[in-house]
Amino acid sequence: MRYVIGTLTAVGVLVLVLLTVCAETPLCWVLELVPIEELSEPTIQFTNWTKIKSLTGLDFVTSESPLDFRIALARRISEDQAPGSAFALMHLREHADTWGWDTTDLEWEANIISRKIPPIYILKLREGFDFALVAARFEERGFVQTESYGARVFTHEIDLSLDWVKTTEFSIHTTAYIEEENLLLLSSYLGAVEAFLATRAGETLPLSDNPHVQAGVENLNDPAAAILLIGAGTCGGFTASPILKLIGEIPDEETIAELKAIIEESPALFPYWVLAAGYRYEEDRPVGTIAFQYDSSEAAEIDLSPRRALAEAGMSSAYERPIAEVYFTVLTAKVEGSAIVLTVAPVNDQPRRLFRMLLYLDAPFAGCG
Repeated sequence: MRYVIGTLTAVGVLVLVLLTVCAETPLCWVLELVPIEELSEPTIQFTNWTKIKSLTGLDFVTSESPLDFRIALARRISEDQAPGSAFALMHLREHADTWGWDTTDLEWEANIISRKIPPIYILKLREGFDFALVAARFEERGFVQTESYGARVFTHEIDLSLDWVKTTEFSIHTTAYIEEENLLLLSSYLGAVEAFLATRAGETLPLSDNPHVQAGVENLNDPAAAILLIGAGTCGGFTASPILKLIGEIPDEETIAELKAIIEESPALFPYWVLAAGYRYEEDRPVGTIAFQYDSSEAAEIDLSPRRALAEAGMSSAYERPIAEVYFTVLTAKVEGSAIVLTVAPVNDQPRRLFRMLLYLDAPFAGCG
């Protein structure tokens, strides 16, 4: 059975905006730079490196540290933590020598992925970092320097034959440096960097103006790392279709009857605007948050029970085992404002399982229909 709930009125949106003011956290700062109009249902992958490095006990490590220390940090991160985004971490051995910095020099970072433009990274360099080292490397490699919206922009034509292409991420080809905020914006597409700089300059609306996205970020409570899937079509990626069972077969009446029964028994779940997942530490153990941001609290209340049931008793299609054995167990599930917020314990205290679940689209409790 499908319930009908009206969309928010203008007054309702105003109330949501007034009640949802993004706090001064790194993930909220990311929203200030992301343009609304340039992107289509974006995904934001985020890592607070300051938090994660502190959790490893190696927060003093930077690109100036011995390579053994940096490798030890990367190993600890891969074993115990789950970066949502990790710019050039796989190139840690050579990145500092080649570019004058590496992942250990970051306070936080975000990777914004969209259908309209190539991925763009936002990287916050640590306090006291000398960008002159980086600028010198760009000059050595023939990058052209220009200025845009107060930022220094370094660009290079794409040439896959160059040796340095293999030492970093492809997005290095266009890098903007914002000195006053110690930020880097990187993308293989100059237009993407220009769009983000224009948003920072106030020429276009930022994603922070979207109350649903603001609320989704707030639900994560300043995470160590997070992934946000944004857009009303998000739930479709998690919605399994029983019709797929018919591929390669000619259905008989019995099969059709079984499929009809499955469809009738499936819970009718509302679409949502944002699916946000992240983790933090409480009493030395990782605690995950999975939040669904809806148009209204009424829709969230209706969906709470079936989504919780699917999260607690549902199956992983990728592993053909219960979600509770593969990804997480549910600690609490409640409605906060216009959101369903699940607090979960990752299996084996491995928060990377939460992100793997989203990237595999292996979360039946996140579907709709």
